[in-house]
Amino acid sequence: MSAPSLALLATIAMRTAIVLLVLFGGMRLLGKRAIGELNLYDLLLILMISNAVQNCMTEGIGPLAVALVSGSTLLLVGWSVAELLARRPSLERRAMGAPAVLVHHGRLIAGTVRRERLGKEEIMTAVREQGLARLEQVKLAVLEVDGTISVVPEEPAPAP
Repeated sequence: MSAPSLALLATIAMRTAIVLLVLFGGMRLLGKRAIGELNLYDLLLILMISNAVQNCMTEGIGPLAVALVSGSTLLLVGWSVAELLARRPSLERRAMGAPAVLVHHGRLIAGTVRRERLGKEEIMTAVREQGLARLEQVKLAVLEVDGTISVVPEEPAPAP
């Protein structure tokens, strides 16, 4: 197998840069400001886009126009779905899920924890991250739609 020519490498670099710029612009149009805001749908969209454009960036095989149309179509569909979900909150809850209460006033909600396939240690990790040592110190722990666990500590009892 021979080494790729300098012209082929330059073509791959140029195609990769073009695809990156187009997809970056498209992702910015979707309104995501940080990777932490991505949900399952966004992750699937990114994986599909990467698959759609990969052929034009590897060894210069695959038309650049096909990759750009495919990637842009996925971005347009992604934007359309995001707009639809923003306008129809009930549809968004069905598609993306709803927050789930895991701990309420120091008591673990076992059915919810089991249904969400979590272990007590995962919850305790989130509790400890808030500087708390025991579940009894937790007013509310919620599994958010993005997979993070939010913890609200109990208010300390007022001094007599």
